[in-house]
Amino acid sequence: MLIKFSLYMRVVILIKYIWNRFFYSPYRAAKKNRKIILDDSAILMRSCRFVFESKENSNSIVIAQDAMVGCEFIFESDVGRISVGKGTFINAGTRLISREKISIGSNVTIAWGCTIYDHNSHSINYIDRRNDLKQQLKSHRDGLSFIEGKDWSTVSSLGINIENDVWIGFGCTILKGVTIGEGSIVGAGSVVREHVEPWSIVAGNPAKLIKRIRDEK
Repeated sequence: MLIKFSLYMRVVILIKYIWNRFFYSPYRAAKKNRKIILDDSAILMRSCRFVFESKENSNSIVIAQDAMVGCEFIFESDVGRISVGKGTFINAGTRLISREKISIGSNVTIAWGCTIYDHNSHSINYIDRRNDLKQQLKSHRDGLSFIEGKDWSTVSSLGINIENDVWIGFGCTILKGVTIGEGSIVGAGSVVREHVEPWSIVAGNPAKLIKRIRDEK
C-alpha cells in the first residue's frame, strides 16, 4: 500500500512539473480566480505563481498599474491580503507569504530570492509545535497539503508595509510587523526585524542602519 501511494505521489509530482514547465500561464491563473485583481497594464512574468492552500478563504491580491511581478503569492491559511503598487518590480524566486497583510507601495524594486513573511508560522510553545508536527504528518499521509488542519490560533501575525521607492536587495528576509520607510534601501542578504526609517540604508542580520541618504524626490 505504501509503495502504491509513493508511486502515485511521484506521478502527481511529474504531472505538476510538466504542466508548470510547458503549459502554465499566470494570466490564466489570475483570470480564473476572483480573489486576484490585476490591472490590465500589469505584467506577470512566467515565474509568477499564486498558491492558495485553503479552498474556502477570504484571501485577496491586488496588482496595480504597470507593476511587473515574477514572485510567488502564498496563502497558507484562509486569511491574508497582498497588494502591489504602481510601477513596482518583484523578481523571480521571491515569496510573499501572508496571513495578515503585506502592502507594497509604488515604484518599489524587490530583487530575487527574498522572503516576506507576515506571521511566525508556529507557536513559541513546544507543545503546540509538537501538535503541528503530528498534524502535518497525518495530513501528508492522507494525501493532503501538509498544513491542512493546522491550528492557526497559536500563530502570531502582524502586517508588513513596504513604502514607495524602496529597494530590497537579493536574498533578504522581511519579518512580521515591519514598516520599511519610503526611499530606503535594504542591503542584500539582510534580515529585517524592526522598522526601517525613510531614506536610509540598512544591512546585516539583524539589519542595522548603515547611513541616511538624501531625499532626492
